[in-house]
Amino acid sequence: MQTEEPFDLQAWQDESVRQFEARLEAERAAARQAVNRRNALKSTGPRTPEGKAASSRNRLAHGLCSSDLLLLGELQSDFDQLRAETHATYLPVTPEEHVLADQLTESLWRLNRARRVETRISTLVMKDIFELLNDGSEPVDSHPDHLLAAGFFNNSYDGVLSRTQRYVTAAERGYQRALKSLQQTQKNRPAQPPIPVPVTVKVATANRPLPEVGFESQFVPVAPIITPAFHNRP
Repeated sequence: MQTEEPFDLQAWQDESVRQFEARLEAERAAARQAVNRRNALKSTGPRTPEGKAASSRNRLAHGLCSSDLLLLGELQSDFDQLRAETHATYLPVTPEEHVLADQLTESLWRLNRARRVETRISTLVMKDIFELLNDGSEPVDSHPDHLLAAGFFNNSYDGVLSRTQRYVTAAERGYQRALKSLQQTQKNRPAQPPIPVPVTVKVATANRPLPEVGFESQFVPVAPIITPAFHNRP
């Protein structure tokens, strides 16, 4: 007899929110496409390099969803330093390892950005909640945990805090996947053949000729025995 699994209220709520956000985003995308098609008939597009650079970012909803690596205000030198530190830490050897090390750098770059955004959003929410509760009727608990908890109970801030947490979680998973791929590839790296030991070759010189190579006789000559000369006796 099969037992019925308990109803997971949290999972059901998360799925409902996801479906609602997906439908809402699809409707917004359709509306934006219709507006863009009408505007495209009137616009010739950007002409200056600055305008073209700005136009390339028009489709970005916000930095956390961006496919661009560097956003406005982020420095290429900071990313290059992070890439150099990543390569110095994991020491990629093969071309595949170099690609995976670059992917790990990009994942870490996006994760750091997501955490910075999370910190700023939390700070703004705490300031607003403190001002909202500080009406002079009673003392306000200004501890950060209390203010954030109050923000989750407030409908005006619950949505943005929940979305921020999901983005940070997605960035962390992307980083963990990239790290696991690089470590697994390095673990399966083919063993390098042993380095042969160099053989010293003797070279003959004028003062030091090479010894003769061949059969060496084991016979040791014995000194001849000197006998007296033969004399005929009378």
